[in-house]
Order: sequence, then C-alpha cells, then structure tokens
Amino acid sequence: MSWMTLPRPPSKLWIRIAIAVLAVAGIGIAAMVGLIWFALEGFASCRNVVLSSTRSPDGTKAVFVFRQECNATVPDSTYASIAPMDRTFSPDRNLAFLGFAGHARYYPAGAGATSSKLR
Repeated sequence: MSWMTLPRPPSKLWIRIAIAVLAVAGIGIAAMVGLIWFALEGFASCRNVVLSSTRSPDGTKAVFVFRQECNATVPDSTYASIAPMDRTFSPDRNLAFLGFAGHARYYPAGAGATSSKLR
C-alpha cells in the first residue's frame, strides 16, 4: 500500500527557509538596482559655470557667458545668455541665444566687462 499513500505536505521549516531565501534575494536585487541608479545619476549630471558677465549701458541687463559641463555624456559647451540684473542668473530661466560646442575663445568688450580675456 505504500505506492498509494499521499505525498506529505512540506514542513513549515522548509517554507520558512524558502521565504527567507527569497527575501534576502529580493533585498539584494533592490540594493543592486539602487546602486546602479545612484551611479548613473551622477554620470549624467550637468553643471553650469559662469565664465564672465558684461552689463548693458543702462545697467538693467547683462550678457552672461557660461560653460555647461556634463561629465562624460556630452562634450562641454559654451553659451551666452541675456538676463536681468535684479535676479540671480539661471540658464534654465534665461535661455541661451548663442552656443558653441567645446571650449570657445571669447573676448568680452565694454565698460562693464568682468573679465578682459578668457580661454
């Protein structure tokens, strides 16, 4: 009659071990995804560096020359933007009207130039 016996249900210990293994594996996978996400966020971040500014004759606006540095995703670029002097400069708010790929040489001119020659 041994061939007709019903299979035993798995013991509660094996179920607990299986749940623990799955939980540890899930936490490990979530940690790896988090680390990869963190590394890629830093890789694709950009920053803007203001290189010079030249005021308009009436002093209400200025031309800001800035460089955008985006780590290794794209080459650095140089831009120029006009912005009011009563607020801080932001490339997101004051869109560029001129841009050059790579590092451009420029020579600000005028009475309000903060830098006479940059490379």
